[in-house]
Amino acid sequence: MKDPFVLFWAALILGSVLWYGFLVFYVGIKAGRDILAMIVALQRDHAAKDQK
Repeated sequence: MKDPFVLFWAALILGSVLWYGFLVFYVGIKAGRDILAMIVALQRDHAAKDQK
């Protein structure tokens, strides 16, 4: 069972799954921050427009 070919592919698959999981969370967190920043900017613009 310690065939180098099997170990190589197992490590490659595990690394790919971990990398994909990291990217999902990283992009999700960055997108969430951007969405919150856009909401704040839109609310600020809307409030400024109402005061005119």
